[in-house]
Amino acid sequence: MIKLHGYPISNYTNKVKLALLEKGLEFEEIRTPFSQDEEFLQKSPMGKIPYLEVDGKYLVESQAILEFLDDAYPNTKRLIPTDPFEAAEVRTIISFIENYIDIPARRLYESIVEGKTISPETVELTKLSIQKGARALSRVAKFSPYIAGKEFSAADCSAFATFQIINDHIADWISPNPLFEISGLQAYLDMMMQNPNAAKVDKPKSVVMKALKRLRK
Repeated sequence: MIKLHGYPISNYTNKVKLALLEKGLEFEEIRTPFSQDEEFLQKSPMGKIPYLEVDGKYLVESQAILEFLDDAYPNTKRLIPTDPFEAAEVRTIISFIENYIDIPARRLYESIVEGKTISPETVELTKLSIQKGARALSRVAKFSPYIAGKEFSAADCSAFATFQIINDHIADWISPNPLFEISGLQAYLDMMMQNPNAAKVDKPKSVVMKALKRLRK
């Protein structure tokens, strides 16, 4: 039995959960907060979530986990295309989302959870960084209808999980939302919400914020 250790505060946990659901794999979801305790570090060396437990072994880093799922369960839906160029396009989109949009957005909502004062300069820097990442993503996203092409892929797992959390947490600080400079994004998210598996990993803002605050105590 596959065990997914993580928490819905993490878009990376939700990314892996959506992948497991789409592949139709049986798994146990274990609510596990991040930690720097030695016991936790034995399983997740950076103390991050999620991590995957398979037959008493542990895997970390969401993208490595998704790649593993494709290789280990070849008779399920593939999330990384077999065509090398198409596979590279999927990985590129994931990289843009996670490095150039998710990381800048964390300046805001992680500061909120930690009770830190957010300066106008931080808000402006975050806005400019997300705008730059969004414009770059708009040049590679296809929305035909999925973000990397005609078929659901790992890029959709990353996009949906990440955008849901970011949209919830930057709206009070940055308006208009720079993500929606990406033409077609809203229609894409509306489409994804019709996916029953995606709906299972969508968490309202109040749930995420309460969970974050509880974990920081």
